[in-house]
Amino acid sequence: MKRIAEDSRETKVLGDYDVLVIGGGPAGISASVAAARSGARTLLVERYGFLGGLATAGMVGAFCGFFTAGPREKTIVGGIARQLLDRLKARRGLAEKGAIGAGSGVATYQYNPEVLKYVAEEAVIQAGVEILFHTIVVDVIWKRKGTLLGVVIENKSGRSCLLGKTIIDTTGDGDVAWKAGAPHEIGDGKGSGQMMTTIFRLINVDLDKARELDHQALHEKIEQVLRKKEFTFSRLDGVIFPGIPFGMIHLNITGIPGLNGTDAQQLTRAEIEGRRQVFEYLSFLKKYQPGFEQAEVCSIATQVGVRETRRIFGEYILKEDEILSGRKFEDGIALGAWPVEFHDPKKGKINWKYLEKEDDYYSIPMRCLIPKNVNNLLVAGRCISTTHMAHASTRVIGPAFAMGEAAGILAARSAASKVDPRRVASETVRKELKEHGAILEL
Repeated sequence: MKRIAEDSRETKVLGDYDVLVIGGGPAGISASVAAARSGARTLLVERYGFLGGLATAGMVGAFCGFFTAGPREKTIVGGIARQLLDRLKARRGLAEKGAIGAGSGVATYQYNPEVLKYVAEEAVIQAGVEILFHTIVVDVIWKRKGTLLGVVIENKSGRSCLLGKTIIDTTGDGDVAWKAGAPHEIGDGKGSGQMMTTIFRLINVDLDKARELDHQALHEKIEQVLRKKEFTFSRLDGVIFPGIPFGMIHLNITGIPGLNGTDAQQLTRAEIEGRRQVFEYLSFLKKYQPGFEQAEVCSIATQVGVRETRRIFGEYILKEDEILSGRKFEDGIALGAWPVEFHDPKKGKINWKYLEKEDDYYSIPMRCLIPKNVNNLLVAGRCISTTHMAHASTRVIGPAFAMGEAAGILAARSAASKVDPRRVASETVRKELKEHGAILEL
């Protein structure tokens, strides 16, 4: 490959902060609020012009991971996430908890992604967090070997630097940790990750018939048309449910296997393939599903939904058997109970594994947020330190909110005491989490 030698340059410092949060998804929202609330001067950097990450740009439409799987449906996420739910409800952007579609057997909250954009921004600003939209991190800055000083960013204003005593990577893909050379793995370690999905919404659907939709019958019909080669889907199952606001049907049904979400060319192919499938599924539903005869696409997610890319190796790696057995850790800073929901790229179906005991839960160790070999850096959200299969449970929105809040507190304490996050006692973080309504045990 040809290479071009770039000129050396001096880059201006745009700001110096206690805590830099890179990525404005659920983990980034709660991390920045928690850090600012703990007294840290905090900046939240986001590549889009709004907050929410895949919850808004990916139009997920349902908050998973807030409850245990069982008859009691115990709430396991509180704190900042609970406050955001209240804000959504006040603006009619949240439905009462309930099951959706093809039945994970776990309750979720449906929400309006457009309302979430506003209430998340409102919460972050009111907490005293500064926001920088339309900005990406292109490099990291070292204080000394192994210790981060800041990041290099680019946006419409050009290239500049941001300095931070502690940096939190909530990009989902672990972009900052990767640029810092943190050890990691992509997918199964052999290039295969979970299927991606482009979520979309339909209007002009008979809502009464849509509510009566038999998902099992729908899946069987999809298999039939595939055998006839009438359509070329990649996913045999999926979730269809009436969304918010009232009158729209929400579809999590497309499947894009075999592509790497950290490769720009492959990600481009995924975006193109996802939109192709949207209109193919529309044709299928109009022809075969009662109530969808007049259906039309009203919105397609801003970006393809990426379930799995880099998982950053931390001071502890959470394993699948620890999730299924409901293991609790002394340094647990967030709870999870969502099943191991693996979107199999080879079979085009979801494989579900539930915790061994009904209404049980596991905890996520604080050590999973601390990358190996890099100081002054934390990760939270989808890219935390887990195994390939454990990730299929921890990746959902509820735990992302919860671990983001913990990361924000940890980062603020690290910055204030001028020590690496590894040297902050987990019990001090747990204590502050509890004081603010986080749920750490039931």
